[in-house]
Amino acid sequence: MRIPSFDELPKDAAGLPIAKGVWGPDDQRGMLNNIADDIVAAAARLIVSGRRFNLNLPLDEPLGALDKAAHRRRRAPRLSLLKDDHSGLLIRDEKLDDFYTQGSTQWDGLTHVGDPVYGFYNGVSDDEVTQREGTKNGIEHYVNFGIVSRGVLIDLPRFFAAAGREWSPTSKTVVEPGDLVGYLRWAQVDLQPGDVLLIRTGWLETFLAGDQEERDALFRSRSHSGLSGDAAMWKFLWDSRVSAVCADNVSVETLPFQTGKPSLHLGIARLGLILGELFNLEALAADCARTGTYTAFFASVPLNLKGGVGSPANAIAIR
Repeated sequence: MRIPSFDELPKDAAGLPIAKGVWGPDDQRGMLNNIADDIVAAAARLIVSGRRFNLNLPLDEPLGALDKAAHRRRRAPRLSLLKDDHSGLLIRDEKLDDFYTQGSTQWDGLTHVGDPVYGFYNGVSDDEVTQREGTKNGIEHYVNFGIVSRGVLIDLPRFFAAAGREWSPTSKTVVEPGDLVGYLRWAQVDLQPGDVLLIRTGWLETFLAGDQEERDALFRSRSHSGLSGDAAMWKFLWDSRVSAVCADNVSVETLPFQTGKPSLHLGIARLGLILGELFNLEALAADCARTGTYTAFFASVPLNLKGGVGSPANAIAIR
């Protein structure tokens, strides 16, 4: 099927597009639909050495390394070990309390953010988000479709250094589409439909290197560098037909959001944009720099949670 360009999408009075119905009236996968079977097969051919890179933080990071009030709602999960005996065997079980599905390396689901006028992605209303039978836009649709594609590492610290430009993951530097185009030229990568962008800003490296006081200040400040969330970035991502955008910081884009202005998070509702946050890209980035190649086979299996608003990413890159 032909996917309309960004300029061809219907616009509201403010000139912002809405991608309702692009993949059908009942679609609940958004831009993941850019992944086709042949794209997955081609991505698998990137596996040459078999080197594997875990992209996930432990479930209790970053929140377990912070003051309990660092987030207005979320806390680190609490793990309890349960012991009993059965049929002469020692049995161990466990449970998690205070488990927030978006508390660590995670995907934002298509009900994480809604538009105040148009609702959630593809016109889903708040009344249709129930987490019961028939609920719409749950994370289980990511699982059943399968997030498997080519991952493209966007290593901003190394690129800015090579270009003789200053970079700090904590300076609120805004990365525009032109910067991404320059990076791709430097890395000798042509974006392809279905690509998963893996944005390394260095924020997580800085966070993990700090003590608790430094981590707490860094997390609370929200003063991180990241992608622009404006309409030009929407256009770049849509017309490039990427399937998802992940970053090693807490929101992918720079903060704060501005009421009435576009943001990548508003793009969840308007475009079906798939965002991932707090991805640990350090080992993968080191290997990419060593080899001079910036692509990898990427796979992620979120929780099969009916109506889930988000999920741990459970992501891996293989080269």
